[in-house]
Amino acid sequence: MSGVECNEPQKLGVGRKEAGYHCGVAVYHFTLHAMGSWKADHPRGFTVRGEGYRPPDPDEQRRREESLSQPVIEFDERMQRVLVAGTYDICRRRQWELYGAGNDPTHFHALIGWHHFVDWQEARDQLKNILSLFLGRWTGIQGRTWFVEGGSRKRVTTPKHFHYLLTTYFPDHRGVFWKRGMPLPQIPEWVLTGKGKPGASAPRYEEENPSPPDSR
Repeated sequence: MSGVECNEPQKLGVGRKEAGYHCGVAVYHFTLHAMGSWKADHPRGFTVRGEGYRPPDPDEQRRREESLSQPVIEFDERMQRVLVAGTYDICRRRQWELYGAGNDPTHFHALIGWHHFVDWQEARDQLKNILSLFLGRWTGIQGRTWFVEGGSRKRVTTPKHFHYLLTTYFPDHRGVFWKRGMPLPQIPEWVLTGKGKPGASAPRYEEENPSPPDSR
């Protein structure tokens, strides 16, 4: 497994140490879209899983709206805080690296790396499943589908791309932005642990994802 290439000169005026950049780490940019947020009549078209992009289709969007079994999801500021702090907690427990995150009401970006082999699809699915658990706790809504099926990922292989995401692309989004060196968004501890909120059930997440010995 190769990590980010290290033979490219530093650019964008951000040092590797300050940005949290490390050689030998596999780094991925994940994008998770809110359920129902990308419409089939979008001017840029839409994606069908396994088939690729299609042009805008108002009839398909009308069919989707008629078959909706839940409201279209939008991530408000407090939910975005849960997404960032929740992703940090997920990565910390697995000894992954969270370098930064950006938000929009319709989608969430995370820049994640790991020093050992991790299948990116498994990482993405774990991220979605556990973030769904956290969002359900925060909103008090159980059984809701928070994200669209799948989710995009792009391998980050150069320092230029890495620094661009953290210094330009993520901050340019409308919602909560975070990168290493900034205070982590504050959310109630019970969102992560399931403990302490009246009526919260015993959390399997905490049992199956213990903190590393040197954390906290």
